[in-house]
Amino acid sequence: MAEDKRFLLAKLAIEQGDRFQAKDKLSELLKEDQNNVEYWLLLSTVVDSTKERVFCLKKVIALDPRNQEARLGMILFGALDPGKVHPAELRKRDWSKELKDIRKKEKPKKERKKSNYNYKQLLPLMGGGVVIIVLLYFSGLLFPGQRSIFSPKLTITPMTWTPSVDPELMAELTGTPNPILQTPIGRVLEKPYTPTPVYVLTPHPRYGTYQTALIAYRQGDYETMLTYMRLTEDQLETPDIVYLVGEALRNLGRFNEALGKYERALFLDPSFAPAYYGRMLISQVISPEYDIKQDLDQALILDPEFGQVYIERAKYYLDRGDFQLAYEDATQAVNYLPGSHLAHLYRAWSLLELKDYSRSAQAIETSLRLDINYVPSYLVGGRVNLETGRAATAVEMLTKYDAYVPEKTWQFYYSLGKAYYLTGSDMNQAELLLNQAVSLGGDTSSLYQVRALVYLELGEQEKAVAEAFNARKIDRDEFDVNLFLGKILYSSSRYSLGLVYLNISEQQAQNEADLAAVYYWRALTLENLDQQEKAILNWQNLMSLPLEYVPDEWEITAAEKLLPTATPSPTPTPSPTLTPTITPTATQTFTVTVTNTPNPTPSETP
Repeated sequence: MAEDKRFLLAKLAIEQGDRFQAKDKLSELLKEDQNNVEYWLLLSTVVDSTKERVFCLKKVIALDPRNQEARLGMILFGALDPGKVHPAELRKRDWSKELKDIRKKEKPKKERKKSNYNYKQLLPLMGGGVVIIVLLYFSGLLFPGQRSIFSPKLTITPMTWTPSVDPELMAELTGTPNPILQTPIGRVLEKPYTPTPVYVLTPHPRYGTYQTALIAYRQGDYETMLTYMRLTEDQLETPDIVYLVGEALRNLGRFNEALGKYERALFLDPSFAPAYYGRMLISQVISPEYDIKQDLDQALILDPEFGQVYIERAKYYLDRGDFQLAYEDATQAVNYLPGSHLAHLYRAWSLLELKDYSRSAQAIETSLRLDINYVPSYLVGGRVNLETGRAATAVEMLTKYDAYVPEKTWQFYYSLGKAYYLTGSDMNQAELLLNQAVSLGGDTSSLYQVRALVYLELGEQEKAVAEAFNARKIDRDEFDVNLFLGKILYSSSRYSLGLVYLNISEQQAQNEADLAAVYYWRALTLENLDQQEKAILNWQNLMSLPLEYVPDEWEITAAEKLLPTATPSPTPTPSPTLTPTITPTATQTFTVTVTNTPNPTPSETP
């Protein structure tokens, strides 16, 4: 079988020391069969970090709770309590055996012969050796990293704490692009930690322990980093070193200790910007009610080029709906950290909310190119594709997001429901998804409008009208909302009431395109109310607008209406029949078919 062959190739790659090849093969297998215990168990041996190994072993235990290899691995990595220690079994002594006869005489010990050598002759040599060791110790040659007493006395001069990013560590901000969305090991954890660049404030060339700690940080070995950074801290307690000790503790999940180190760094120098950033990261985990904005603002006041802080503050603004401020901070983050997928993601998100869909699409494309395995990007990407008319692509991206995120927000259900509606593939599924969005707290006019269109497709016109009114309750002063309500009432043959909201939308029109929509739908409505003169006036107003604002279909309809006569006929004219055919585009549109079958004017009650 092809699957068995890939599994054998993965094991062969491990034997040859090729972890990357093994990981690729196992990822392909898991993409097809995520319930295979052997695949997960073998993958745990080739992933890069402890978090990823624990994730794989948890999957094994979930599939096979009795798997002893996985349980032993979890215990070794500290992710599983080994359980109660069983006391040792007491063995009963066999008294039937003869006791040792202690009365037997022991053989006398032989006395050591005394040497006639005079050891006093070695005293001068031993004394010289001690002097040499002392000199080596104080010169710093005996132990690497030990400062010499002959070195100049260390003085910490005042400096500006503008961080410079280590170029090698900067590469850790980005992921390795992969043409296939594999199981994002480590990215689907509850609180994944994205590596951040080390801010090298002073090089400390005389301290070998410091350099060793930075090497360990590059390798993701935070235990080793902590050990050597603490040795450096014992010799030299500066704000940057104390801060890096806090970083090691934070990445090890020892949050309270890390917070203490960030506070200590600020005590040593209140103008040290990275410590405010570190305190912010820890505080939002330990105390969710803590106002992190004060630390974010202070860090940027002290260092206006601190790119990572712009990223965090952009997320802060996005969570609170301040999309313009989020866009400004995300743009700054892109300027200072162009290789950060988060900077581009938050920029795409803010542009999406500001309805700048073309630039949002460019930003999310860059974010996915930098890290194709970062799952939250697929939610934003799906929404962007939805608004740019690529509904099928939106369904694909949102479905990928759905597979890896167990608890989703109402925005996800709304976006996927709208995507199903626009593709026209499954209206019943679209209704279920939109209902789920409302039950989770979704309360936007666009959500109710899409649900109205779904009900219209399902033939439930009364529900469609109710949803259109719900949308207007939220945004009663918006042109699009009032126009939409007028169109829905028209489709439900409630012409008089629809005319009311079409007239209201005319007062809210912002440009010629808005007026064109009002004239078109109001002309159709007036014809059904047998007000032919007013209908012809609206057709004439539509034709008087610049042609670039009038869709071709509307222009043709207006021309046909105006051809027979410029004056209305006293006899009733045929009224248009609405065929609710939904066009799968990002904007909500109706396709109207005009037939020549006369309809009586319906009685209208508000």
